[in-house]
Amino acid sequence: MANTAVLQLHQRETFERNVTRALVAGAGAGVLAFLTQKLHLAVPLPFLALVAAALACVRGGMRDRLMLAGLAIVLPALPWLFGLSAAWSVGLAGVAAGALMVKARIAEKGEEGSVASDRPGPFHYVATALATGGLAVAGTEVANVLSARMADVATPSVLSFAVSGVVIALFAGIGSIASHIALASDPVEARCEELLPQLSGEFEGQIARALSLYRQCGTQLAALPREAAREELARTLSKLTKDAADLAAEWAGVEAQLHDSAHSDLKKEIAELKKSAAAARDAVARQQLEGAASSLEEELERLGELKLKRERVLAKLKSQVALLERARVALIGMRSSHATVRAAEMSAVSRKLNALALAQSDEAKLAHEVATGAELKASEVAKADEEVKKAMESIAPVVPVTSEPEAAAAPKTDESLKN
Repeated sequence: MANTAVLQLHQRETFERNVTRALVAGAGAGVLAFLTQKLHLAVPLPFLALVAAALACVRGGMRDRLMLAGLAIVLPALPWLFGLSAAWSVGLAGVAAGALMVKARIAEKGEEGSVASDRPGPFHYVATALATGGLAVAGTEVANVLSARMADVATPSVLSFAVSGVVIALFAGIGSIASHIALASDPVEARCEELLPQLSGEFEGQIARALSLYRQCGTQLAALPREAAREELARTLSKLTKDAADLAAEWAGVEAQLHDSAHSDLKKEIAELKKSAAAARDAVARQQLEGAASSLEEELERLGELKLKRERVLAKLKSQVALLERARVALIGMRSSHATVRAAEMSAVSRKLNALALAQSDEAKLAHEVATGAELKASEVAKADEEVKKAMESIAPVVPVTSEPEAAAAPKTDESLKN
């Protein structure tokens, strides 16, 4: 079967809303162009239509709206102020309007206020700007043709201007479709999805659960209006999930090697080596087998230490997932709250989650240090005992040595005494 490439249109309702508002704004721009002509003010219709289309897409907080509205008026006007040709002026004004449309989409929910949602990247700025610029030029040509045809049938000037403004704004609005295709995934979500195939066992289950909770929290946050408390909570949720993923990443590939059979297999191999050493008649072979068994016993102890560390890391990971579950439950009850109460609740939840995560991290770190210190102390004591044992074995009993002259002289002395 042949593969069919499909481009998914993300956030389709946002695109349809922006295009619809651009059409209404384009009609208003056409009427405004008609009025400026009556007042003998040379304001180009394409400029007004592109500004109207960009203003129709402005979203975000009050500061974002003011900034985007100002840029939507100033940037498209620059090509005409520099005295460029009509086509270049329209095209560059469309480029500016397209880039502002992408920025308005990001400002609607905040760059840090989106959780587990796709978002535009640098590629979308470039693609949308170029598409809007090219379609703006095409829309202006279509509007000129329609205006000439309407003049032939004696269409009222105000209606002709309005239709021309609608056409230009429509083409500019359609250019923003490039910002709704092949969006970049949420970085935390992408990190978890990349990590999941590398994990196994309980770590895989915990990260899958964390990703599911992260997405559910993102759905709940998307239904809330944008405010500072929401962005703070979004940053906290992203940090919790990212920390959980980083914690599990440290054990990627190790979990599969710590299964129960690995411990029993190692014990079995040690027993076989000891049995072979006991049965060996050659001293050198026996020593080599005993050395191999001793080496594997050290690895067995190392394996036991890794299992203990795994339990600590897994316990910390489960606590991180529990915090995400707590946040999800807290978000469910916020949708029905008053705006002021909801903001206070989100700030409180964010601070509480940060405090709990910090406390759990400190407790886990302290317990790890205490356990590691105990293990190191036990290891040092065992090493010292082994060194003492070796030193005692190396000390041989002292045997008195008698020189040969003294041994020869002793009998002569006895004989002389007898005489």
